[in-house]
Amino acid sequence: MNRMASQHGVHSMFSDLLDLLIYTFSGERKEKEYLELIRKYEKPDAYTISEAMAALLVEMTGDGNGMVDVLGNYFEENLYFDKNRQLFTPQNTCDRMVRIQNPIQAMECITDLDCGSGRMLMAMAKVNRVSKFYGADNDANYAKIAVINLCLNKMYGEIAWMDSLSNQFFGGWVIEHTIKGIPRIREITKRESYIHLKLPSSSSTVHLEKGDEERSDGGGKSVTSNPKNVTDIQEIETIVQKNDTTQTLKQQVLFEF
Repeated sequence: MNRMASQHGVHSMFSDLLDLLIYTFSGERKEKEYLELIRKYEKPDAYTISEAMAALLVEMTGDGNGMVDVLGNYFEENLYFDKNRQLFTPQNTCDRMVRIQNPIQAMECITDLDCGSGRMLMAMAKVNRVSKFYGADNDANYAKIAVINLCLNKMYGEIAWMDSLSNQFFGGWVIEHTIKGIPRIREITKRESYIHLKLPSSSSTVHLEKGDEERSDGGGKSVTSNPKNVTDIQEIETIVQKNDTTQTLKQQVLFEF
């Protein structure tokens, strides 16, 4: 891999490896993309990539319990050259943080909005395997590493490549069950994403029915405290966010739907 990295560039090589792994665990859906990408490389290099992917599966098992961030470790050791580099939280620190929280009861969802390579999610999975795991990161490679880590450790949920602060969505993947019990990666859109907030647009259209109360939000627009027929739930949220009773109204809209 180091020889190929010197030839093709370590960043390009690593990014292609992540894509190939995701395509591999996406089944037939991404077979065309896999073949197009692997054709970039000569046959000897393609065989080397295949061997590296097989070696990765062995390395990630660690002591037999899995949860080893091999890709994250490689990224830290070989791709941190610029001044804006970031270091992932060490795995043993993540494990300690989980033990401090002492999660006795199983939780339905576990979310990390700045998940990096997914180490904190994997630490939580060591004590809670039945949860759904959700992570987001604004770096494409980080998000892809997290997707692969979750898939190879049979952790089901979603990883979004997005900016959690601005809610800007670039891409996402879910790790889902299959009939054979083997996890599968599926690429999703912004609309399908669970972790992406469905923020409102700039205008609203609300239809009132009998029994609804109409009032002004102070900006020349009307809202209803008990909407029965809202044409766009995202737009009604924008209006209530401008009002003093934001939280109450927003809950009513969500409960209505």
